[in-house]
Amino acid sequence: MTTPPVNTKVTPAFHLQSVIAFGVSSAGLCAGVALLPVDIWIRAFLGMGLLFVITSTFTLAKCVRDRQEEAAIEAWTEQVQAYSAGNQTAYAKN
Repeated sequence: MTTPPVNTKVTPAFHLQSVIAFGVSSAGLCAGVALLPVDIWIRAFLGMGLLFVITSTFTLAKCVRDRQEEAAIEAWTEQVQAYSAGNQTAYAKN
């Protein structure tokens, strides 16, 4: 038996907090890299690393979200198939 999908509704306050935290941390790290007392090529290397980490984080988050959506759709499809096969009591809400 499969478990029902979890409701993952994001509140506007949590979304705003996430956006602010991302902006502050990115700006702080960019300022830190820019103000390092090192040669320009070292700053450029660290800046490219920072951009790579940020873009790969977005890619990973998208992949995780897609897998969760895929699992939810698969669970929903199983429920619909069981219901249409005449097994209405298997997925009845209590």
